[in-house]
Amino acid sequence: MSVKALPSTGVGPVHCRLVGVRQALGEGWRVLRRAPQISLAYGGVFALLGTLAVWGMQWLRLAPLTLPLFGGFLLVGPVVLAGLTGVAEAVRADRSPDFACVVTAWRATPRGVWALASFCVLVFFIAAGDIGTLYSFLVGQPVEGLAKVLPTAGWLSFHLSAAVSGGFLAAVVFVVTVHAVPLLHARRASLVGAVVDSVRANFASPLAHMAWAAVLAVCVFGMILAPPLLAVVLPWLAYAGAAFHRSVFPPETA
Repeated sequence: MSVKALPSTGVGPVHCRLVGVRQALGEGWRVLRRAPQISLAYGGVFALLGTLAVWGMQWLRLAPLTLPLFGGFLLVGPVVLAGLTGVAEAVRADRSPDFACVVTAWRATPRGVWALASFCVLVFFIAAGDIGTLYSFLVGQPVEGLAKVLPTAGWLSFHLSAAVSGGFLAAVVFVVTVHAVPLLHARRASLVGAVVDSVRANFASPLAHMAWAAVLAVCVFGMILAPPLLAVVLPWLAYAGAAFHRSVFPPETA
């Protein structure tokens, strides 16, 4: 069955050019500057988790697993960052955002978003199992040292295999959730309809969506060298993602 043959919700995506990604990043940065305290506090939680992940893998002597572990955030990020939706909405409405915006956004989360969250967690554990198996076969020994976190000649086969395995699952999650989560949050579609329209949007503007996926991957994996910067990068990407979504599903088409 072709993508065009899938049932639609009536919330049709519009074509997005590559320049839309750059504009979304700029909009995300403007929102971050308007709400620095709440954004950095929210992102700081993940910065702490990222720092603990890097040093935790060192303590466990599983350094090559650090990169795939960071990649796992690409599987659950679309859902866990949804709490910043309220902040972005407050800024667009020219209101002063606060922590209440985050709490309100979480309380108003539809059941469909939690269903997608369950899907993302399931995919995360599938990816973890696959990568753990690859590690046992291709590495199979304790490894420590910050230099061993990055792909090196000794563990290149493991990282390439993990990239293929995890990359495929991450691509599936991206296509399904990149627009489905915000559509559900805005209550513009049912669960099935939101997923269908998210897939349709990816096929309608493949270059823009591939560019956006590349930005997410580069930023998340780049932070493995400086996990504390996640406090800034993740809220920025969350706001930029909301702006990118609006360029594909403009509010006036609701």
